[in-house]
Amino acid sequence: MSLTRALGWLNLLGGASLLLLLGAASWRVRLEAPPPTLQLVDQHDRFLGEVGAGDDERLGFWPLQSTPERVVAATLAIEDRRFHEHPGVDPVGVARALQQNLEAGTVVSGASTVPMQVARLQDPGGRTLPRKLVEATTALLLVDAYGRDAVLAQYLTLAPYGNNVHGVRYAARRYFDKPVEDLSWAETALLAGIPQSPGRMNLYTKDGRRRAVARALRILDWLHADGIIDDAELAGAQQELKHLRIPQRPTRPENALHAVLALEAEWSQPEVRAKLESNPRVRTTLDLDVQGDVTRRVQRHLTGTRPLGGTQAAVVVLDRHTGALVASVGSGGFHDAKNAGAIDYTRTARTPGSTLKPLLYASALDGGSLHPGQVLEDLSDGPGGVQNADNRYLGPMMPRRALANSRNVPAVLVAEANGLHRTFDLFGRLGLHDGSVSPSHYGLGLAIGGMPTSPLQLAEAYLALANDGQRVRVHTSDRLPVPPGDRAFSPEHSRLVLRWLADPMARLPSFPRGSALELPFPAAVKTGTSPDWRDAWSVGVTADHVVVVWLGDPDWRPMARLGGQTGAAPLLNRVLRDLHHPQREASLGEAFPAPESWSRITVCGTSGLLTTPACGDRLDEWFSEQGAPTTHDATWVRAPVDLRTGAPATDATPAGQLGLRTFVDLPPQYAALTAAQGLPRLRPAVPSEP
Repeated sequence: MSLTRALGWLNLLGGASLLLLLGAASWRVRLEAPPPTLQLVDQHDRFLGEVGAGDDERLGFWPLQSTPERVVAATLAIEDRRFHEHPGVDPVGVARALQQNLEAGTVVSGASTVPMQVARLQDPGGRTLPRKLVEATTALLLVDAYGRDAVLAQYLTLAPYGNNVHGVRYAARRYFDKPVEDLSWAETALLAGIPQSPGRMNLYTKDGRRRAVARALRILDWLHADGIIDDAELAGAQQELKHLRIPQRPTRPENALHAVLALEAEWSQPEVRAKLESNPRVRTTLDLDVQGDVTRRVQRHLTGTRPLGGTQAAVVVLDRHTGALVASVGSGGFHDAKNAGAIDYTRTARTPGSTLKPLLYASALDGGSLHPGQVLEDLSDGPGGVQNADNRYLGPMMPRRALANSRNVPAVLVAEANGLHRTFDLFGRLGLHDGSVSPSHYGLGLAIGGMPTSPLQLAEAYLALANDGQRVRVHTSDRLPVPPGDRAFSPEHSRLVLRWLADPMARLPSFPRGSALELPFPAAVKTGTSPDWRDAWSVGVTADHVVVVWLGDPDWRPMARLGGQTGAAPLLNRVLRDLHHPQREASLGEAFPAPESWSRITVCGTSGLLTTPACGDRLDEWFSEQGAPTTHDATWVRAPVDLRTGAPATDATPAGQLGLRTFVDLPPQYAALTAAQGLPRLRPAVPSEP
């Protein structure tokens, strides 16, 4: 073969090889990174958790809004000193690497530039010569297509900084808990040296930290030699490195695991992540101080209730006005396997007992089937055979007392008048159920908590009452848009129901004064107990918070007579006291204002009508102008009596034996009840009465 033909073949082969190389590199010419990790912090910027993308366990990849000068200088000092002079591949570096490798008899230097490292980080692979040629070609094309600054920013987004952390912006936040722009020269140099050997320079180990500091000192010397830092800056950075402390590896707080796991599950959804990735550090509404206080209260409370069957508890704390989730304690301990502590009971549906009654009453008031002065019958023959939990019956009751005393029979009467479908639809709009079953499945049991719901759902429903009837959605970050809530109740009736729940006198006689339901500051409180004592609930609304407490057993076993008042209310009482700020003392009117333009009128409690001197049961109630009573009570009567017998006087009673006595003139259906209570009756008992 002639020399000319041989050279031709070599040119042909060289050209083909070049085309193959360009083809292999061309599809790699792009700048892309995995989705940035969301870092969750509480409202005081304390670490909660991290949310990566899918199953990718790598963390970081926070995009850089800018490339800080210190980071650029320190990074190029150790990674690519001729970065601004070469086109993506450094011929001087290649020649130097070849010489070093030949002298050592092995590969000791790869001559990788920052663009070449970007090519490798975006498409990891083996360390072979063909692979190296592809990376070099890709680096040349990347710089040509995007420019040096964009390629450098990509490197600082992808570079590994140890402990599965990628990108200098995320590394600055993870290791120093500060923005990358605020790093000192010492901190910058320490980070800049890690990507060359992230496994050996683990800042969380003693040896790794020592190696990283040694390399940082060399980087500082190079920066000083290049005139980037002066003598004073060098000395200051060297001194700082000697005493630089790395915060401990952040971990999810033990007392907030349920809440953090719920946040991570919610925010791992692509549509949610997309709204947060421009600034992946997400400040949540959780407050770890409150979370810790509530957790300790729950754990102490369970030490007393577990012998009685109350083996688990959950507490939800919301900001009353914004719906922000301030604390969420899902159980007495996430790792308590004996008592199924890994279950988040704030999100577990249980039977809520009487805690749904205030919502029912507000709906009935809005619908016109109930009004403040109406008398409800608390008698043993309630609809559907419903009985009161204490097997006691209090006779005629106005709604204020019927609700505050949590009487079942009046509640069922209210539900019946309000309509089953109307009540069920309301509970659905409040988020208490998903509509998967029909209202007939529960029947009038809706009135007394026969429909399961979770503490978190119940807390959100009470937010509507607490905000003049306007629904407020529970949210965990101001960064996430919260859809506006619709109106669930009228402002007037929402206020009225809350004032009923905040009236300790209205709870008599079912709940004595001085019980756990009473606090030294205004608080609207409602309890609930499911059948057979399987669930105990208590809800509290104060000037600033809505709190829901649940107590029960994971296996639905009955408790030893632990109900809302005895099992859940004591825990609620302690939580509300911890949350209360004396410097922000609110009066009853400030915490629970009266219905606007309504008037307070004293009425007789057995009839809801205007009082007379004879009335022995007076009650202050608020009425609208149209709903105010205009007639006087006739159930309490001052009538002549025969002083010899105490019975009503007759025409045969001598004038000298006449006296006056107050009688309760109730309809015949109350005869047995008034007799049992020892109330004197004006009417004789009907023959059918026992």
